[in-house]
Amino acid sequence: MIHHIAIATKNIERANHFYETVMGFSLVKAVKRKAPGGGWTKHLFYDMGDGSLFALWDLRGLEREAKLDPAGWRSGFSIGAGLPNWVNHIAFEASDADDFQRRTQRWLDHGYHVSVVDHEFIRSAYTLDPDGTMVEWAYRTHDLTDADRIEAAAILADDSPATEDDYEGVFTRSTVQKAGPGRAAA
Repeated sequence: MIHHIAIATKNIERANHFYETVMGFSLVKAVKRKAPGGGWTKHLFYDMGDGSLFALWDLRGLEREAKLDPAGWRSGFSIGAGLPNWVNHIAFEASDADDFQRRTQRWLDHGYHVSVVDHEFIRSAYTLDPDGTMVEWAYRTHDLTDADRIEAAAILADDSPATEDDYEGVFTRSTVQKAGPGRAAA
């Protein structure tokens, strides 16, 4: 069980707007402390609606002692590591198909484009946060079985190239201009 996942952001105001207003999470705790090696941080914790937490790092002044070049590091869970944005991503769980639809529509209503993909055991919707981190709403379309576990073990052991194409999805472009810190309202 995960207590929280934390990611760094380049612009805390835009990230806070996204996770509070667009995602609908509640800011429930913040800690402001000196950082090891110099500088300071804000660590913001958001309740995702079920008591589990998601956190953002706001890094300040780390360039001095920690020798962190403010212009040299990239945020974004995956793109910051030099990977395509779909590799490292964060999937949040919607309770059912109706909740999934509400959350997907909320993204569109706030100006975020959405891709929806039906996987074999989950249905997923994807968008990018202001730092380029891919976020996902997913709901389970059926329970995993012993057959799924057996197939997983077989795939783990099989190093031959994949022969099945990637999942196809539906991309919906929002018609609403994004609003929030640093952006004009529609």
